[in-house]
Amino acid sequence: MRIQDVIPDSIRTVLLKKHQAWLWPIVLKKYKIEIDANRIPSKKLIKKLVYAWGNQGFSAQIDYMHTCIDKTLESEGLIFECGSGLSTILLGIIAKKQNRKMISFEHIDFWAQRIQNELDKNHITNNIIYTRGLKDYGDFAWYDIDDFKCEKIGLCICDAPPGNTKGGRRGFLYLFKDYLFPNSIILVDDTIREDERKMIQEWEKVLPMSIEFSGVFDPHAILRIH
Repeated sequence: MRIQDVIPDSIRTVLLKKHQAWLWPIVLKKYKIEIDANRIPSKKLIKKLVYAWGNQGFSAQIDYMHTCIDKTLESEGLIFECGSGLSTILLGIIAKKQNRKMISFEHIDFWAQRIQNELDKNHITNNIIYTRGLKDYGDFAWYDIDDFKCEKIGLCICDAPPGNTKGGRRGFLYLFKDYLFPNSIILVDDTIREDERKMIQEWEKVLPMSIEFSGVFDPHAILRIH
């Protein structure tokens, strides 16, 4: 008989959370060492970070997170994130090292506060989280950007709004195309879904771009503006 067959689910959940909480600062410290040395962390370390963060099912997974880190190290200028989560922390560490600004839009108050608390605890200071509700723009719903302006975007992490939002994630390009420039990079997760693939085809007609699909277990796309 396996030990997991005799331990109640409630106890296993508590033990899991305790183990994740113990492991998180350890693997985050290892990640910071790699970034300080200008190295892309191994997928083994990224896997531990995803596990220790403890938001499986919503956190970007290993292949995609590896791409996010790689393209952050490669790119320049503002890092713009649709949604917030583990990527906010990991890319925020790079942003601080490179003295770049990172902006994240989030529509769930308590989640934005959790991320901000983690940023504060780890002295990650180049990030700004905007908590904005979702607004109907006609063909799509997206974050309310009334009175919002920013500099040109070097890298966009396009992971939100949720897939069941009107228009899905389409709104980013229509609202921010004037903030993009040649060689700007947009990373789109979840391209296993038909909606995301159709969105990319639609975007390609709006702005000229090259498209590369990547990821074995978590398919995603790397779009580079021409």
